[in-house]
Amino acid sequence: MTHKTLAQTLAEHVTDPHDVTPELRDWMQLLLFDFLGVSLGGADLDSAGASRAAVTVSNQRSPQHSAALLGTQSWATPEDAALVNGIMAHGLELDDTFEEASLHPAVVVFPALLAVADEHELPAEDLIAAAIVGYDVMCSVGVLLGARESYGRGFHPTGVAGVLGSAAAVARMLGLGVEETRHALGLAANMASGSLEFLSDGSWTKRLNAGQAASTGIRAARLAAAGFTGPERSLEGRDGFLVQYGQGTQAGRELSLTFGQSALQTSIKFYPCCRYMHGNIDLLRGIHSDFPDLTVQEIESIDVGVIKAGAALVSEPAERKLEVSSTVDAQFNMPFGAALALSTGNATVEQFGHAPHIAAELRPWMEKVRCYTSEALEAAFPASWQAEVHVRLKGGDVISRSEAAFRGSAGDRPGWQDIEEKIAGLLGVERAAQLAAAARSMDLQAARHPEVTTVS
Repeated sequence: MTHKTLAQTLAEHVTDPHDVTPELRDWMQLLLFDFLGVSLGGADLDSAGASRAAVTVSNQRSPQHSAALLGTQSWATPEDAALVNGIMAHGLELDDTFEEASLHPAVVVFPALLAVADEHELPAEDLIAAAIVGYDVMCSVGVLLGARESYGRGFHPTGVAGVLGSAAAVARMLGLGVEETRHALGLAANMASGSLEFLSDGSWTKRLNAGQAASTGIRAARLAAAGFTGPERSLEGRDGFLVQYGQGTQAGRELSLTFGQSALQTSIKFYPCCRYMHGNIDLLRGIHSDFPDLTVQEIESIDVGVIKAGAALVSEPAERKLEVSSTVDAQFNMPFGAALALSTGNATVEQFGHAPHIAAELRPWMEKVRCYTSEALEAAFPASWQAEVHVRLKGGDVISRSEAAFRGSAGDRPGWQDIEEKIAGLLGVERAAQLAAAARSMDLQAARHPEVTTVS
């Protein structure tokens, strides 16, 4: 019996009939709501505006311009719409996170599916199962790849694994067969991209990685549907995806596919920054609440445990993290996040949006932050992301906190009210309620109605 390739196994999972349970359906609608709110919340970012200006748009839907740009009354090609909407959704760093693979599924899967649904005028109901298998493929491949290995080679997991998730979701949405889907995945693996070099200067390429993965997945599925072929061993082959972006197939790691499990394990963010920072922000906000009058003069050090896989993103090099010249610098900066949380008790979009000015004021606090690695955190990772902090006072007292799961994770899952409050902070109460209703009813037209948009 011939051993199945990874792409074949994935393709069969994508095309198999699956039952969507009520719990899974509700959760996917909640993830869609979160995606739409975060996308519209980021519609006015400079990176979103630049991406819209870079593509050809029309103010009327047509066969050439058949996919909507969220937050506008404009239409573009499906690939361009997925590109722009993915960039916009990833701009605030408030989008969902699959922690075990350290990647962001919504900003890749949903832009691709919404564009294809627009183009073919497909029922919104078809989007649910397609999104689920997109999450399954993107996240399971990400686990197989390994966040530590991918980061160690300078690659962004959302960009590289995301294109496979996008291709899988679109293949399902278009009704491709097993062989066509296998080819789509092989082509997607060939076109994967996305580096971490944005960390050096705070540029926008991390946002581009999400949109590029969404757009490229559409192209891969279209090519496969037209008969274009991809390698059978596109993932595990000698020169395949896992070798290029990680360390190849590794002992103890097997492809694990259970319909909907990846989506159910996906976390929702409540702070506009790298997910690796969230646990420590949770804890330091709690300390601020308990000790609101604590001053920087009383503090000897602020010691925060950082998961090794995320250190290159949020804490290294230490000297570089003291210099904050852009929002992106702050979004990937544990000293900034720790100082902000402990000194103000908050970590808001507005604060990160004004990060260079705020960082100058927080410099004495940031200089107190010491990032360290912890055996306990590493033992739990990647299956569980945990956090620990110690605020050491000059008098000798130490305020210590720890948590077994970041807020918004599968171990601390939010509900509709939590997300509606989150989106209300971005768009206002009325618009958040409108978006929630649109997601609950899967009314995609209402989701992009001018009444809930922010730019023209």
